Amino acid sequence: MKPEIKEKFKAEREPPVVTPKTEKQREYFRLLEDPEIQAIVCLGYHGTGKTYCAGVVAADKFRKNEITKIIVARAYVQTGNTSGFKPGTSLQKLYPYVRNVLDTIKSRIGAGAYEVALRDGESGEIEVQEVESIRGRSFDQPSFLIIDEAQQTTPEEMQSIVTRVSDNCKLVLCGDILQKDIHGQCGLEWFLSFAKRHGLKGVGIVDFDSPDDIVRGGLVKAIAVGMMKDRDSQAVLQ
Repeated sequence: MKPEIKEKFKAEREPPVVTPKTEKQREYFRLLEDPEIQAIVCLGYHGTGKTYCAGVVAADKFRKNEITKIIVARAYVQTGNTSGFKPGTSLQKLYPYVRNVLDTIKSRIGAGAYEVALRDGESGEIEVQEVESIRGRSFDQPSFLIIDEAQQTTPEEMQSIVTRVSDNCKLVLCGDILQKDIHGQCGLEWFLSFAKRHGLKGVGIVDFDSPDDIVRGGLVKAIAVGMMKDRDSQAVLQ
């Protein structure tokens, strides 16, 4: 970690301890902390803490200098267009879609250290990248690679990612297969099936598939519970 980030850390207050709110969150935190688990597939609806928990652990490890880089990536799919058709950097294009993860990291490491580490979103210790731009890269340094909305990747994209992650990198795939816009099998489905079929060691799976797994309250929980009921009854949008 660079000296200027360490100095920023000194000026920031220690973040509060985060404790799991459900048994599946407890298992998720365990997998995120387990050095023997190299890749985690986290499935489920919104409001279950998929990206929040990953952001907390990644930020805390970065703060403690246990990792030196955090990469937040997203497969950008919107009405058939990729973000490549829009001007600006990956950070500028993807920020509205990964802000929840970045806000979590910022709250854990402090605003000053966050700004120093993020820089332009590409050259700093915290990166924001499109899935297309990280294909073929090697992740050799101690790091967390968090891919949000992983159900929007293609099998080819997912293959190119999982085959480039080193023993020093923790890969976290967050998504909801039922919310995919990919026609046919998506990358998240491919990897989940592949890992189960071959009994891959070092892969952890958490599926937030119950109303009890939703930690948010109010309307957010009511909508998520309704979506679960529709899924179970195979209801379609009217």
